[in-house]
Amino acid sequence: MVHERGIEANPEKIKAIMEMSSPRTINEDKDSQEIGETSLRVARYEPEINSEARELELELIEEKRDKAFIQIQAAKGRMKNSYDKRVQERSFQVGDLVLKKVEVSKHVGKLEANWEGPFKVIEVLKRGTYRLENMQGKQLPRPWNIHNLRRFYT
Repeated sequence: MVHERGIEANPEKIKAIMEMSSPRTINEDKDSQEIGETSLRVARYEPEINSEARELELELIEEKRDKAFIQIQAAKGRMKNSYDKRVQERSFQVGDLVLKKVEVSKHVGKLEANWEGPFKVIEVLKRGTYRLENMQGKQLPRPWNIHNLRRFYT
C-alpha cells in the first residue's frame, strides 16, 4: 500500500503468499499465475529417469567424441584437397635469375620497390630453399625460401 509515509506491505497478503503451496501437477502449474511458481522443467523432473538417462549419456560420450573426431579429420582432408588443386608448384634451377623480396629492415616507404635484384641461383639446398649471388658474383649471406623469391623475366 502507498501512504504519505511511503510504501508499506500488507501483512495479510504476505502471510497468504507464505502459506501458498507449490503446484504438484502440470495442470495446477498452468492455473497458477503467482510469483514463485515452478517451471515446467522442475515440475516434470523425475530423479530415477533422469539418473538413467545421464548414465546412458556418459556411456555414449566416447562414441560421440570419436565420431566428431572422424568428421573433423574428413573436413580437414577435403580442405587440403581443395587447396592443393589451386596451388601451382614452383621451383628454380641452378643458373635461373630471380628477384627477392626487400627485407623489412631495408623497406622504408610505400612507394619503394617491393622486389630487388636480379640474383642468380647458385645452389638448391632442399626443396624450396636456394642460395643466391648478385650479378657481380658476391654470394648472399643466407639461403632464401621460395616464398620470398620470384622469377626474373628478361
